[in-house]
Amino acid sequence: MSKNRRLAFAAALAAALLGIATPAIAQSSAGPSAGVSQVASSSGVENPLDELGRPTAATQAQVRDFANQPWMPRDARNAILSALAFYAGEGDGESGVPLVEGGPNFEQFYWPTVSGKCIGGQGDSVGSAIAVPGPTEIPAPGAKSGETAFVFTALGTEPAAQRQGDMHVQWFNIDTFKTGITPLSNNGINPDGPATVSGTASTGKGTIVAVVSGTVKTQEQPCSFVPTAAIFEVK
Repeated sequence: MSKNRRLAFAAALAAALLGIATPAIAQSSAGPSAGVSQVASSSGVENPLDELGRPTAATQAQVRDFANQPWMPRDARNAILSALAFYAGEGDGESGVPLVEGGPNFEQFYWPTVSGKCIGGQGDSVGSAIAVPGPTEIPAPGAKSGETAFVFTALGTEPAAQRQGDMHVQWFNIDTFKTGITPLSNNGINPDGPATVSGTASTGKGTIVAVVSGTVKTQEQPCSFVPTAAIFEVK
């Protein structure tokens, strides 16, 4: 199978693993942004998007107010906030993991995920996930050759509780057809916060599709995050 075909298959598999309908995320930003801009300008209504096609501060506030209504189911709230974070460009390039200069290469998961009312029962936490192919000693617990270390950080939160168990990475190696589910635990990363959990998977070498989701338990409260995904190579 060619690399392009493998990546196309991996992308389709990631969508299947997510098991949720996210047509807004799947579309290119140019399409919906241009359409909304045209409708807004022709109708005389204030444009909800800025010149780069991102939701304005006022639009973001309206979406957050809607998502945080007391009757809104938690999963729906987090899905709405995650979509907003994706379009607003939140979380780009911020891993939340203290990697030293010249440290291992890592792959950022493709879009941010959000847990509503996760910080002090009021603020939203943006979740950032990375995958670090081995061999590497950092971040803890490290990874040997043919393994991958996964790290998830709930930005802005209190330190992670010692007992975890509800945040997992579901992964699939499309070259070997090997699959697995890896739990993420407190391995001492960011002991003063934000809450960070990690784990190591025996993915083997090849093209890996990974989806992370679940609940991070901070010392303040549990925070649930909708899925985010990544496709990367383990060499």
